[in-house]
Amino acid sequence: MIRIISALAIFAYVGYLAWPVLPHFDFTVMVGFVVLYLVWQLISEIWIYQDPGDIVIEDDDQKSYLYLQASFMLALLFATIDFVEWHVTRRFDWEPTIIYVGLVLFVVSCLVRWWGFRSIGRYFNARIAVYSKHQLITEGAYRRIRHPLYLGSLLSFLAIPMIFNSWGALLIIVLTTIPALIRRVNLEEEFMLHHFGDEYQAYMRTTQKMIPGIW
Repeated sequence: MIRIISALAIFAYVGYLAWPVLPHFDFTVMVGFVVLYLVWQLISEIWIYQDPGDIVIEDDDQKSYLYLQASFMLALLFATIDFVEWHVTRRFDWEPTIIYVGLVLFVVSCLVRWWGFRSIGRYFNARIAVYSKHQLITEGAYRRIRHPLYLGSLLSFLAIPMIFNSWGALLIIVLTTIPALIRRVNLEEEFMLHHFGDEYQAYMRTTQKMIPGIW
């Protein structure tokens, strides 16, 4: 909810700046992305999310989720303002192709995350945590990679600079958001090894962390 409110605040602020001067195409891109973002949030929060009906017995997040979201929001803020006002790192000669590619990539990221949510079901938690009756999920989206939800997040992180054609935002994501994502993946790996031991080690031997055939 905090993430949604923060993103909406950014869009509202940028929209306030841009409304008097924004060209029709730019305004259409902004509105289109906001609608797409809100639709995805409603789908994930209302139709996909399942109440675990159980209690968390251990949490080892180490503020990794907070840093990941904060760094992404910084990139999103820069991307949107750069798109509508600064134009410091906006490449007009690459438009509209780069914007369309970014929108397609964002849709793909939503589909990947949808599959991940459906596969993990009620065991999903935004923090690095386990429930009292937690089971290791190794089917569906988790059959070949151990972190499909993070793969979806990575794709959405990369889509944002493309949608708003801001290579400054891409630099922020490469330097801050992606390292935060990698740290979180590694923290979760250690946490799962601690709780599932040999079962998770066997699972690791037949899967990749996040990108099939690469990592």
